[in-house]
Amino acid sequence: MNREAVTGILLRTLLAIAAMVSAYYLCVLVFPLTYPFLIGGLIAMTVEPAVRWLENRARFPRWAGVTLSLIILVGGSLSLLIYLVSRIVMELTNLAEYLPQFFNQMNQYLLDTFIRDNGELIEMIHTIQNYMENNPQQSSEILTSIRENLSLVANKGTQFITDILAGIGSFLGNLPYYATVLIFIILAAFFIGIDWPRLKGRFLPLIPGRVSQTGHLVIRDLKKALFGFLRAQLTLISITGVIVWIGLSLLGVEYALTLALITGALDLLPYLGVGTVMVPWVAYLMLTGNFRLGLGIAVLYVVILVVRQTLEPKLVATNIGISPLLTLVALFIGLKLFGVFGLILGPVITVLLLVLYRVGVFHDLWNYIVHGKSKLSTPGSETEQ
Repeated sequence: MNREAVTGILLRTLLAIAAMVSAYYLCVLVFPLTYPFLIGGLIAMTVEPAVRWLENRARFPRWAGVTLSLIILVGGSLSLLIYLVSRIVMELTNLAEYLPQFFNQMNQYLLDTFIRDNGELIEMIHTIQNYMENNPQQSSEILTSIRENLSLVANKGTQFITDILAGIGSFLGNLPYYATVLIFIILAAFFIGIDWPRLKGRFLPLIPGRVSQTGHLVIRDLKKALFGFLRAQLTLISITGVIVWIGLSLLGVEYALTLALITGALDLLPYLGVGTVMVPWVAYLMLTGNFRLGLGIAVLYVVILVVRQTLEPKLVATNIGISPLLTLVALFIGLKLFGVFGLILGPVITVLLLVLYRVGVFHDLWNYIVHGKSKLSTPGSETEQ
């Protein structure tokens, strides 16, 4: 490879990197100013099939179809959100008051079960006690450290719940601002929905043919892969949450709704899932002698596993999902980069990158860097296949 070719590759590489970095920072700059309209556009796209059905089958004017669809979607979502938030606030408040008492009971049970009824441990404790009596300063330091650690565990649990409640309180405090943004989103969805056919007819011809073709493939695969993946996962965790809620309510467990929401969220974790909560809970109930509730939770866990394993192959086809290992990697990287929201963004970005790979975007970029624009524009080339 001659020097001129190497120079061209380096220049095109720098140009591609500069374009991607510029696009990233442009999105970072523009998104805070346009996100209500972007969200409104997504909502308009979501309700578009229903609007077309109302137009063609029910003979609704387009403005009436858009209005009815938005009322059903936004009204139903807000009603569900208000109900869930009110229930979670009540149950978390009660749980925060009960948590210190629970830790005290658990500490007492562990003391009674594993220490007082175990001769070898008692003998070891006597030896330690004799040592402590001869070294009162160290005894005081150890006891103080134990109390502090136990108190720290209880305080961490209580603080976690308190932080959630504080976050909900902050959300309610900023409710006027959020309500204003919501109004902009609904209005944007309404006007975009009304003008959707005209907007498509005006802007689609402005897009270059190659970009339009690639964009069409990306959107098609995104609908199949990304939206299908999200829809399948939301369906699965919703089914899990409902089963847990019904099961815990029948078993008479307090805070059933909150526990169901937590369990449903944990169901997103590959391999672990609901077992993260259910298995330790069953073990604790069996150790404490509450065999009835422990057996009930174990049966509930088995029911969840059977239902999920039966439904998952039907809801998540192999060509729209990602492997459990890749999901786990995406969850961890998303958590490190974006915090809690990374648990959602990680898999979503992974699916998006897979879609871009499948439609040949990265292949096109590589051909551009190595061969230049002429390679991309050659009819019948690899990128067109």
